[in-house]
Amino acid sequence: MIKKLLFCCIGLLAVAPVWGDTAASNSEKLRTRVQCARERVYILYELFDVNIPAEQKKEYKLSSKCGGRMYKAPAWFGPELERMEKNKVVYVPDEKTTYSEVDLWRQAFANVNLYLDRADQSLNPEQPIVLSRLVREYVGNRVNLVATLDRLNKDLLRGGQLVVMKDSMEGRARSMLATLELINNEFFSTIESFSSPLSQRDKKYHQAVKAVALLSNHLFSQFFAAPLPTQNPDLSKLRTTRADRFFTLLLIVLGALFAGLFVYSLINIKRDDILRAYGDYRAKSEAWAEDFNRQFITIDVKYIVLAAICLCGLFGLFIGWNIGGFMGVFAFLVCLIIGGYIGVRLPASVLESLKRSRGVRINKQLMDALILLSNSLRSGMDIVQGFELVSRDMLPPIADEFGLVVKNYQLGTPFEQALDGLTERVESRMLAYVVKAIIIQRQVGGNLTVIFARLVENIREESKLEEKLQAMTAQQKIQSIVVSIMPFVMMGVMFVFNPTQMLSFYTSFIGIFVFMFCCIWIFIGMMILRKMGDIRV
Repeated sequence: MIKKLLFCCIGLLAVAPVWGDTAASNSEKLRTRVQCARERVYILYELFDVNIPAEQKKEYKLSSKCGGRMYKAPAWFGPELERMEKNKVVYVPDEKTTYSEVDLWRQAFANVNLYLDRADQSLNPEQPIVLSRLVREYVGNRVNLVATLDRLNKDLLRGGQLVVMKDSMEGRARSMLATLELINNEFFSTIESFSSPLSQRDKKYHQAVKAVALLSNHLFSQFFAAPLPTQNPDLSKLRTTRADRFFTLLLIVLGALFAGLFVYSLINIKRDDILRAYGDYRAKSEAWAEDFNRQFITIDVKYIVLAAICLCGLFGLFIGWNIGGFMGVFAFLVCLIIGGYIGVRLPASVLESLKRSRGVRINKQLMDALILLSNSLRSGMDIVQGFELVSRDMLPPIADEFGLVVKNYQLGTPFEQALDGLTERVESRMLAYVVKAIIIQRQVGGNLTVIFARLVENIREESKLEEKLQAMTAQQKIQSIVVSIMPFVMMGVMFVFNPTQMLSFYTSFIGIFVFMFCCIWIFIGMMILRKMGDIRV
């Protein structure tokens, strides 16, 4: 153990100088970046100095560590500088001075330059830092920059004409002001970094300084970049000739023809598989129709399938119409495919849900039916007459089921087989017990009244237990309902307050993806909460 500790200590001592060198190297790189940014901002500061003759502003050269590149004052800048100098925009009563537009820009560049100078000094390892003083200087920097930006962003009404300083420098002022706003935000991040925990202070401070240096370089590039076009484009260059339109139409027709041939060939290749799948689904449809009839519901399965496809198609048409273009067509086709999948799966789900709900309703009537059967047996009737009494005196659905058993028996079906058909139609565990008890009694004998009495007692106790479980799991069920409904309710509320923005988002590709993603996870959460409260007795 001691040897392991010694080896760890030796390893740490060996790696520590490397860590120190890496940190020092990163700090030196950041300092170089800050110095280069300061050089560029100082060039802007001198360019906006009206006291320097134009001859001295022809060329500016960066230092060798910053690339050594030469910059010349743009040809447009001389007349623009004269105009901006004549544009007096702010009068300060305390100083009894009127500032021109050029003065405001120089103040902004001076604040950025001063910030970069202080950041350069703070990154110098040979110079001590007084933290409180540095914070005060940065706060003063930001206050001055905020005041300058507020003045530059104001539109003035002079002599009945609107003076917009954001349109200066052939439109470059707009983008440069936006960059200065970002620099102002990083000024605040710099001040905020000093109140961070000691372990994170240097990291956050360096990140803020690096961001200001990058934005300062971008500000310099925006000044020397070409302005945005202010003239309307030449629409004659965008016009299409009749030959262009004919060629485009020909390509569309050929594309549609090739797509149709591809689909036709694919259908021919998979023809046997498609016919087999269609035959299987048709057989399933006939079986589903028969199962619906067994539930005393007459319905054509194709209407369920077509309804699902039509609803999804209408939804896809609405989404595709709002999106437009190729993505709109793609969204429509995706909705149609989803509708087809749902339509194929829906009949089985509807049938299962109907059987389950019908079984629950029969379970609630089963205890009264058993009491009636038991009383009929005590009065001297046989089991078939007892079934007739239940079908006559009780309400559907148990009256329909017991009546169907009696009709099948009267038509020649053995009573045991008719009872088996009852258990196939109805999903009820207790009803299956009753049928098994009747069949066993008819085969080996026994007292059905005693059996029915015990079954009634079991059903009564089970119903009490189920009610208790429902009360205990009510919270999970309500949570599943809230999880599934509340997001859509909130989306509806947001649609009411801001319909334009919500509609533009949810008809975009990202909005549709987000909506589908959220629906999937809402469904998963709802199923998990429902399973947490699903306890079978």
